[in-house]
Amino acid sequence: MKAVAKRSEIKGSTYLVKLRIDARTVIMVRTKESLKNWKAKYPDAVEVM
Repeated sequence: MKAVAKRSEIKGSTYLVKLRIDARTVIMVRTKESLKNWKAKYPDAVEVM
């Protein structure tokens, strides 16, 4: 049941970006607000499409 709810959240999202915050770590960001927060914490982060 959790997997279904999680899948519907991702499906409803319109903004998905991969963000490389260091040499080993890549995260997925769903919203522009989250992207702004991560960029504030890690100014050297690079967006990967």
